[in-house]
Amino acid sequence: MRSPHRMHERSTFYKYMTLNTAKIVLDSCSLRWSSPVIFNDPFDVPREVMLGVDEINIGKALVRKVIEELINPREDIQNLNPRIRTLLDVYQKLFPLGIPAELINKFQELVDAPPVGLGAPAAIQEMKDVWKGMLNERRILCLSESPIITPMWNHYADGYKGIVIEFDCLDVLGSAWLIAKPIKYTNKIPLTYTPEGMAELLFKPDNKALEYINTEITFIKTEDWAYEKEWRISTYARPMSMGHYSDLKFHPYEVKSVILGPLFEPAELDEVMSLIKRYPRAQLLKSSFGGDRKISIEPLA
Repeated sequence: MRSPHRMHERSTFYKYMTLNTAKIVLDSCSLRWSSPVIFNDPFDVPREVMLGVDEINIGKALVRKVIEELINPREDIQNLNPRIRTLLDVYQKLFPLGIPAELINKFQELVDAPPVGLGAPAAIQEMKDVWKGMLNERRILCLSESPIITPMWNHYADGYKGIVIEFDCLDVLGSAWLIAKPIKYTNKIPLTYTPEGMAELLFKPDNKALEYINTEITFIKTEDWAYEKEWRISTYARPMSMGHYSDLKFHPYEVKSVILGPLFEPAELDEVMSLIKRYPRAQLLKSSFGGDRKISIEPLA
């Protein structure tokens, strides 16, 4: 039976790492979960929301979007933000045959001078500050769905000399990776980057807008990184945590295999085998450069 906590049908995930990191991981039975502020991709999880966006250009974008809705009303407005829904509902009832041109012109005048409340600048700054604070406290574990990605071995496993650890998704242990979500690779700009995007967020119910800001933009990267086939788990730092990372424990039974890199140093084998003895289910595997220009994996002879 599928666990109610499982968010996907994957059974295993993989973590690429250097040999030194692998020794620490296997010795401590823990993985490092990091804040996005120390990620290597500067566009991964926006460091700041609404960069270059202020109350005036958000107001202009919002007025333009309201005008668009009045001219081309949607049939169902129930899924909109209640404040927007109330406004549109009033005008639809007042003008069932369509909004008069002169009224649309009046709205057009507001584009140049949008009605902005006195507290709007402070509210926007508060949102930016809250996001930065949340970003510092966010803890993300990055995994891959495949152990044979050549660039990953090169970039994250010390030029093929490192190790990949395979983690099993075990319902009985409530494995953290049961709730992993795949990265969506897209070059589409997140809504939080533009006034038009923020206006679209303001049209969403508050809970959906917060869900987008807190969740969806945590799981998107540009298409340049698609080769990583990445999945993520997101949580927050434990109380009294310091710095931008947290080392969190996993269960020894969750380690399914330890895969040595194609250029793994044989002199390191004894130490790795000694560490693996702590993991009852772990199989020791060796990867190699295959003749088909792919990385192959087989049990260590």
